[in-house]
Amino acid sequence: MPKQVHAHLVTQVNASKITKEVIDGEEHYRIPSATLPDNVVMNGGLYPADEIEKAYRGLEGTPAPLGHPKVGNQFVPAMSPRAMNRYSVGAWNENVRREAGRVLLDKVVNIRVANQTEGGRQLIQAIEKQEPIHTSTGLTLQQRTGNGESNGKPYTWIATQMNFDHDAILLGEPGAATPEEGVGMFVNAAGDEAEVLTANIELTDDEETAITEMAEHIIGIHDRAERREQNKGRIDKLVAAIKSAFGGAQEASAVNHADAPEGEEMSLTREDVISAVNEALKTRDEQITSLVNEQKAQGETIKELKANADEQKKAANAEIDEKLKAAGFEDADLEGMSVNAKKKVLAKQQPAGGFHLNTAFGNGQQAEDTNTLPE
Repeated sequence: MPKQVHAHLVTQVNASKITKEVIDGEEHYRIPSATLPDNVVMNGGLYPADEIEKAYRGLEGTPAPLGHPKVGNQFVPAMSPRAMNRYSVGAWNENVRREAGRVLLDKVVNIRVANQTEGGRQLIQAIEKQEPIHTSTGLTLQQRTGNGESNGKPYTWIATQMNFDHDAILLGEPGAATPEEGVGMFVNAAGDEAEVLTANIELTDDEETAITEMAEHIIGIHDRAERREQNKGRIDKLVAAIKSAFGGAQEASAVNHADAPEGEEMSLTREDVISAVNEALKTRDEQITSLVNEQKAQGETIKELKANADEQKKAANAEIDEKLKAAGFEDADLEGMSVNAKKKVLAKQQPAGGFHLNTAFGNGQQAEDTNTLPE
């Protein structure tokens, strides 16, 4: 007959992934965590992927107490009243899912509620200081006899009929109670007792992150290779430009080789290359700055020349206006006329033979002028 046991599976949290958000108008911390990799072997028992698949959704909405709840020397369900009163820090588990062969979930901590207890305040302080935080999944299961090996580890029993009670938060290094400490039994709501097994899940969140980053790196290499092929023309031009920046470093290296004692070979170090690139970039920056200053000076010169031209144009226009006024034109006549139009009108008022309009008027009669053209 299968034997019922209670298991505590401890996993480390990557504290850098903890975030803050507002829920129901109050600030909460969200602690990403993970548990139960597929086909893991712990305490000599196999946790098969198909059994995990059947049960993992039961973690949704369960309490996330600070430590595994117990009364006296016995572990108790997290939802029991005495456990809630003593171990709750306003935290629960949600967003439970299975990804890449592992159960992932978030612990959501109400900051206001957590700060109402000493343990909750210690949790908030640990989160803000990014101190070590572990999580430990509490579940009951049936042990079925079975022998074999998984991921290089032998097992003598198989976990079935998993029932998740909670996923606790542990501060500091894993410190789950063990039978040697006098805490070795779990008592359920019906009063049934079960042996408690404690195991550290070997793959920590930090290691999981490292593996994920490695996979992303490999995918990135593949994607970069595809982009390199697509952008080969532009990359070739950029490579040529970078090589030109390294030119000075290569020449300096050649000189160092020539000056080196016989039998000693000089090589261009990473620092030499970086220094050469920095010098090349500095030179180019100086050239760009000089070009900008020259363009600015040219702009000032053009601005000044334009101002002078405008003044000369204004003076010439005023001179033409005066001549036309002397010929009898009023300001209203000249308003709106272009300079070219004024010049044409002025030219018509001054014939080549020297004749000009008589602009002297008196008593309504035109004064006699021997130089006036006959009517």
